[in-house]
Amino acid sequence: MRYCLNRVVSNIFKTKKQKKGSKYTRDLLRSAEQRINFIYLMLMIALEAAALIYILLNDWDDTRFYFGLRAGFILLPGIIINVVFRKKSYPWIKYVDNFLIMAAVFFLCGFNELGAVLFILLPIINSFYLRPRFTAVTGLLCLFMMYICFMSVAEPMFDDNGQIAYNFFSITRSAFNFADENIVSLLQNRSFLLIAAFALIIVSVYLSFNSRSFTIKQGELMNKNLSNEAELNVARNIQEGILSRDFPDNNSYGVYADMTTATEVGGDFYDYFLIDETHLAIVIGDVSGHGMAAAMFMTLAKTLIKVYAQSHNFTDKVFEQTNRYLQQSNPEKFFVTCWLGVIDLTTGVLSFSNAGHNYPVIIRKDGKAEFLVEKPNFVLGRKKLVRYMENRTKLNPGDKLVLYTDGVTEAQSPDEKFYGDERLIEVTDTNKEQNQKDLVNSIRKSVKEFENGKEHQDDVTILALSFKDYLKVTPPDSKTFFLTKETFDSVTDYICERCAEAGCDGQTVSNISIATSEILANIESYAYENGGELEILTKCRDRRMTIMFKDKGKPFNPLLVQEPDITLPLSERSPGGLGIFIVKKLMSDTGYAYLDGHNVLTLEMDF
Repeated sequence: MRYCLNRVVSNIFKTKKQKKGSKYTRDLLRSAEQRINFIYLMLMIALEAAALIYILLNDWDDTRFYFGLRAGFILLPGIIINVVFRKKSYPWIKYVDNFLIMAAVFFLCGFNELGAVLFILLPIINSFYLRPRFTAVTGLLCLFMMYICFMSVAEPMFDDNGQIAYNFFSITRSAFNFADENIVSLLQNRSFLLIAAFALIIVSVYLSFNSRSFTIKQGELMNKNLSNEAELNVARNIQEGILSRDFPDNNSYGVYADMTTATEVGGDFYDYFLIDETHLAIVIGDVSGHGMAAAMFMTLAKTLIKVYAQSHNFTDKVFEQTNRYLQQSNPEKFFVTCWLGVIDLTTGVLSFSNAGHNYPVIIRKDGKAEFLVEKPNFVLGRKKLVRYMENRTKLNPGDKLVLYTDGVTEAQSPDEKFYGDERLIEVTDTNKEQNQKDLVNSIRKSVKEFENGKEHQDDVTILALSFKDYLKVTPPDSKTFFLTKETFDSVTDYICERCAEAGCDGQTVSNISIATSEILANIESYAYENGGELEILTKCRDRRMTIMFKDKGKPFNPLLVQEPDITLPLSERSPGGLGIFIVKKLMSDTGYAYLDGHNVLTLEMDF
């Protein structure tokens, strides 16, 4: 029934579809219409009550009785429509409300011409619809009706039975008959009210226009805030999604980290990963800026550092290569402060470089917490050619290392004081006996208590490393060959024998044999012109066979060779790359590093 009534009335009034704006703008305008429709409902109920009072207090043959009866019947459909559609904001409802109230007021003016002043309420109320043209049109119509009611007193509008004495057109014609002295006299007497009414209409239209403009801007701002919030959520998800959460804790070392994102997403990141079985890398960094762009730049920086660190153990070289790439891919002029350390788990030697980041805190087993101070280098991503320095220190069993971003030391209390370096050293030293997880949580708790409810404007990131004991590893089996084409078979047979002794099945041995042949051909072609030394290291652990090829040739990473497009015919393919492509497909994992003047290519195969 509601649907049918809505369609019928919509077709009658031919209401235009609202111009689409932002979701919030449409919601605000719709909410305004619902509020004013409710006000009109209350007004019609009040007028209906007034009409009912006139009906009850006057005899049926009294003129007021007929006036009240007519007004009551006119207002009743409007009340019903507003009740039925009270939760809707159909555009035609305001037209119905205005038409019925005008008609009711028109009849009420029959017994009191000053009741025509009620007409001026409509444009004032309509201004809150935030529809300036609607307010202007209804205002002028109300002014016209008000003038008709005033001027019709010269010729009675209603007879004694409450019937309209003339039709509407004759009443209008007589109201504009300025040759009639009564009309001129009434116009002089009512001119002030008419001028005041016209001024109120102008004010109503002005208010409607300004209020609509403000509402549209408010809606656009809310929509923009929604877009910004969505972007921040995506950036926050990117930031949190790429951070490691599987914290290692074994007999040799333990790592734990925590990051609390700010109201505006920054670019903090941390990472930890094994470069090989005996070298652990730990990283912490902070990208300038906020939002999606900073999050994407942070992802790029973190990925580059990990890729380059897995190629070699020199932290200064990692930063130089990372900086070179970031500087070329940095239209937003971001920069990254970063600290990278690589720990030899067998000796405790920590090699590290600092690209403009906060000094770490080192906690010696039998000493106090102190900053690991070194000369910091320039940040990453801003200058093309920057030389970075690598520093070294030694970690002994029981030592701990705490990395953090400036969100810790620059956290602010409600009275705008900074957390500071001294407080960090004090808290770290107080809790130095705790394990890495409890130590991180203690520092984070201290920062939170210091902020005392104040929102932090930067990410707060903390990573703690606990070095427990030296890693004891069984050295791999090693054998050195003088590699030439004539010794390919000897090397391949040796590797296959080691695989068979480790328990590899026939298919695994066959795959390793094929891969070995391809690797030997590659080394013979690129490393040496007339042959050279090749050390083969093999080991098996947890049903994973590892083979390492070490040569002294010129640095060359065959894994970076472009893979061939095997979908093309042989005649159309670019030469090279097929052998390495086959190796990657046969092996479970492959890796390359240039260590101490040696190319080290690693093949790993699960069986």
